[in-house]
Amino acid sequence: MEKNSLKLSLNSEQTLIAREVPSLRVLEVIVQAPTIETTKSRPPLNLALVIDRSGSMSGENLDYVKQAAAFVVDRLEENDRCALVAYDDQVQLLSSSIKMTGANRNEMKRLIRDIRIGGTTNLSGGWLQGCHEVAEAAEEKTINRTLLLTDGLANVGITDLEELAMHARELASRGVTTSTFGVGLGFNEHLLEAMSNQGRGNFYFIETPMQIPDIFLKEFNELATITASDVEIELEIPAQVNVELLGGWANEKKDGKFRIFAGNLYSGQTQEIYLKVLTPPATDKSALDFSARVMAKDENGKVIEDKATWVFKYADAESVQQEDCKLDVLERCASVEMADRSTEALKLERAGEREKAHRLMNASIMANEAFLSEDNLDNYNLLSNRMKRGLDETDRKTSQYDAYREKRRRGG
Repeated sequence: MEKNSLKLSLNSEQTLIAREVPSLRVLEVIVQAPTIETTKSRPPLNLALVIDRSGSMSGENLDYVKQAAAFVVDRLEENDRCALVAYDDQVQLLSSSIKMTGANRNEMKRLIRDIRIGGTTNLSGGWLQGCHEVAEAAEEKTINRTLLLTDGLANVGITDLEELAMHARELASRGVTTSTFGVGLGFNEHLLEAMSNQGRGNFYFIETPMQIPDIFLKEFNELATITASDVEIELEIPAQVNVELLGGWANEKKDGKFRIFAGNLYSGQTQEIYLKVLTPPATDKSALDFSARVMAKDENGKVIEDKATWVFKYADAESVQQEDCKLDVLERCASVEMADRSTEALKLERAGEREKAHRLMNASIMANEAFLSEDNLDNYNLLSNRMKRGLDETDRKTSQYDAYREKRRRGG
């Protein structure tokens, strides 16, 4: 295929499945975004900067946040739009969505400089106000995203993780995605990850305020080079096949189809997604076909797509056992599955269920240890033991963020 096309491929560790008993297989879905020249004009960005100004943000936290927000504004072009929201227990719409002309850019930066510390944290109100501004200004070709930056818990307004994630999912389905930035050690890492997962954006853990500008630059550079937006993978699931999706991706099962919503991909990005499939035994079939299609919009708003098929062939148990496995597929899947289980265990540990978290980690390590590197195996064993004793906030957030990046197969 040409490098400027959207590409889809399917892979598995084996091609054979047992005729007599169910078989558990990995299905690796690989999507690659089109590549564009860096000199080519990009789609207009339609952003909202949502800044937590609650009391815990005082000092260098807020200073660095304001520096990063101004940094983003400086890099927006005249066809881009931006809104600015600040919140504590009250929500302030400091600027509705406006185009980044020279005069508007200067005014936006002045408003950012003037943000002052307030009270408690109405995260939902601030975020939803930002999403509203993005939705109102959205056009057919714009990249629409709300950037939520917070160092605290949602303690005013909507505070339930599942409810906030549901709203993020609904907004993403209408074209408004969300990236979340957690600063310091006081925020709920599982809430911000859930909002970004369902909101089809990115999640970042910012341990020290000095990291804020570099992380904002990473997010901005990805937004500025998106070549496949609203990426949706549709799998045709054969009858009686059970599917488990790894990695926390937003998904939907309906009418025999399994849809995975992969958000936006930047120029040349390759995204790997893993499913574990349990195939049924069959004496009257020779093969089991998995068909997939990926759809997205290119930088001009045009629908682009690709298709792929993977065929499992039925065979007797001895032939299945003798077939060589692709160990690299199993290794990549194991790293994502362990990251998934680590996230589950970290939630249990945070809730005080340390022994249960420890047991979950140990069971997951035993199930995947044959396909983990020695370093990863050591790290997971150490994490499991620390969970049993109890983690501090730095360990919780660092471990959860490491797991998130592994699930997304993202470095740095």
